[in-house]
Amino acid sequence: MKFILQTIILLISITTFSQEKLIGKYCSIPLGESDVTCIDFKENNRFDYFVSGCLGVSAIGSGKFELKDEKLNLIFDKAEQISKSEIKITESKAKSEKEIKLEFKVKDENGIEIPANVIRTSDRKHFFFDELNKVFIVDKNSTKANYRIEFIGYETLELEIENSSDKIIEIALFPAQAKVISDKEISWKWEKVNKNEFKTGINFWDRFKKEKK
Repeated sequence: MKFILQTIILLISITTFSQEKLIGKYCSIPLGESDVTCIDFKENNRFDYFVSGCLGVSAIGSGKFELKDEKLNLIFDKAEQISKSEIKITESKAKSEKEIKLEFKVKDENGIEIPANVIRTSDRKHFFFDELNKVFIVDKNSTKANYRIEFIGYETLELEIENSSDKIIEIALFPAQAKVISDKEISWKWEKVNKNEFKTGINFWDRFKKEKK
C-alpha cells in the first residue's frame, strides 16, 4: 500500500513538474515560408495559440492544456468569430409588379469602392445579374436566396435576402481577421528534447523551441 501511494505521488509530481516546465512561449521551427505555430503556456494550465505566416496571423485561440501519458492536449475555449464588416439594407417599394432590384454597393473600411465579387449561392433560378453594376434583377416574391460577398484579403460575408421589395445593400468590408479556433481539442504526442525544446513528431517542423523573453 505504501509503495502504491509513493508511486501515485511520484506520477503527480512528474506531471506537475512537466507542466510547470512548459510555462513560456514555444514556437514551431518554420520550413521555408511555411506557417509558424506558437503556444504561450501560462499559469493554471492556460494557453494562448497563434498561427502566423507571410500574410500575418491566420488563426488564434486559447484554452486549457494537459500534459499526461506523453501527450499534450490543447482544449480550446468556446469563442465567437466576430466580424467587423457592416451591412446596411435600405428597402423601397418595387417599381415593377413582376421583378425587384437588388443593388450592392461594396466599399472598404475607409469608404473606398472595391471590386468585390457578389455571388448568389442558392436558388439559381429567377434572376438576372448585371455584374458590372452589381445589380440583381429577381422575380418578385420568389424564394429567399443567399448571397456571398468576397474580395481577396477581406472578410467573406454571407446574407439571406427576401424578394418582396427593391433594396440597396451597402457593405463596408473589412480586412480578413484571424480565424478563431473554438470548442476544439488537439492532441499531440509530446516528447521533451531539452529544457527549452519539445517535439510532437519525427519531422523537423514538429519541434517547438522556447522563445527568450
